[in-house]
Amino acid sequence: MQRYPIWHVRHTTPYNSLVDVILANRSLTLQNLSDTPDALNDPYLMKDMDRMVARILQAIREGERIVVFGDYDVDGVTSTSVLLDFFDHVGADSTFLLPDRFRDGYGMKPPGVERAIKKGARLIVTSDNGVSSFEAIDAANQAGVDVVVIDHHHPQDRLPDALALVNPNRADCEYPFKGLAAVGVAFKVVQALSQDLISDAGERRRYLNSLLDLVALGTVADVAPMIEENRLLTRRGMQVLEQTERTGLKALKAIAGAANRPVDTTAIGFFLGPRINSAGRLASAELALNLLRSKDFGEASRLAEELDGLNSERKTLQSNGVNEAERQVENEGLDQNKILVLQGADWHLGVVGLIAGRLVDQFWRPALVCTDYRKNGIYTGSARTTGGYNIVEAIFRVADLLTEYGGHAEAAGFSVPAENFPAFRDRLIEDAEAHLSDEDLLPQLEMDVALEPSAISLPTVEAISKLSPFGAGNETPRFMAKNCRIADARAVGHGAHLKLTLDTGLDACDGIWFRQGELVYELSVGDEVDVAFGLEANTWQGRTKVQMMVEDMRPAERLK
Repeated sequence: MQRYPIWHVRHTTPYNSLVDVILANRSLTLQNLSDTPDALNDPYLMKDMDRMVARILQAIREGERIVVFGDYDVDGVTSTSVLLDFFDHVGADSTFLLPDRFRDGYGMKPPGVERAIKKGARLIVTSDNGVSSFEAIDAANQAGVDVVVIDHHHPQDRLPDALALVNPNRADCEYPFKGLAAVGVAFKVVQALSQDLISDAGERRRYLNSLLDLVALGTVADVAPMIEENRLLTRRGMQVLEQTERTGLKALKAIAGAANRPVDTTAIGFFLGPRINSAGRLASAELALNLLRSKDFGEASRLAEELDGLNSERKTLQSNGVNEAERQVENEGLDQNKILVLQGADWHLGVVGLIAGRLVDQFWRPALVCTDYRKNGIYTGSARTTGGYNIVEAIFRVADLLTEYGGHAEAAGFSVPAENFPAFRDRLIEDAEAHLSDEDLLPQLEMDVALEPSAISLPTVEAISKLSPFGAGNETPRFMAKNCRIADARAVGHGAHLKLTLDTGLDACDGIWFRQGELVYELSVGDEVDVAFGLEANTWQGRTKVQMMVEDMRPAERLK
């Protein structure tokens, strides 16, 4: 029944304010979670913003063709859409290119530059890529085409020779907030450009606000830190998304079952984001971009249905891949190492990152998963991590074995020649051994505080909701309830999930434990348990009740 061997309650002394406890546990202040306009930083604090704005203004005013080169995930598609929307709004001559996961891999390469030139590019604006596109930018420079880079990925030890490179994570950038997703950086570029191209302050503010539905989508889907500027952009963006005028997003919300529910980070992370992502995972990211830009409801509905079908196919491919990967780990004893490095013969390129993420959850150690899907002698893979292990730095340390690599501290991508794979795995195992302790790999569930039964209530839900939206850096509060008695337990959702009624000692409270339906056979009415959970308000048939979102459960540890 208990999934996490170690439970850690971070605050164990009496308190006056639950909100203060939650903030202190995250080393945050209310200023970090400010959602006033003061949280927006001046875009010109970013290194090279002045150079980028000047070159884009020149292109617009002289009628030069601008090609936006984006990426195939939600962040890449939404950041591309933000830029194209603005270029349309100000009458620029613009078009786009998105890489194909199967043909191109990640980022802009020399063939991508050739395609941009064939589209008439005089200026290429990358979005959510470019900080590692050395060869491609050199090729563009040789062809007399300028490149300006909008990115947020961590740079290597040098930067490409772009005319301008706007990235808050470059070492010489003094921008005060480093956590923007690419769509956030693109929005800051548009914010700067709009000061020159939209003279009326009211119109400029209304237009910038209209882009925030796209900004919220990309920021949440990319798991960007949900503090400071991201919090303001996302909170306001979710309000815009709830009432969005974009035909494509209306159609997507309808097909995803999110049209009649509040738009929050859950709606984006579990309903909207995966469907947008499915285009780039299994087909072409242009499907998702076309949806976001569509103004025809018939076309938007057709595209939304196509994305919904691709998402269903993605789920099947992911499930099959995860099952095979778990068998490989267990059969080969790979979990005896502090890092999992797996290779599959035909795991789909679009789901290797999802497989890696599930392995991290299952085995509580960093995981790198690659596939021979292309059958070209190069394994393509994705990495996810845990235990404080910076995965992109680890990949940098073995970069001499790779043909491509890049990413973030928590997630990265790479390509490794087949003949290098054994050495790649061996060196990563050595690297993890040097950087991870045994304690780092013990599954640990952290909770903010143990709640008294009276605090498991709708007023508590209302109080903590003021700290939302939640995400990386401002995680959803998690609590512990001691000595609860199981009053009812049943499997729901075709047996997938566990529905509970828990007697907290004061009242009966509903609970749901996702993906744990099989535990119904281990539990009995009357069992006394300690519960780790989040809290939400659940409305059913016009009645709103508090619900425990169960994350773990163990036999009650009563004091002797």
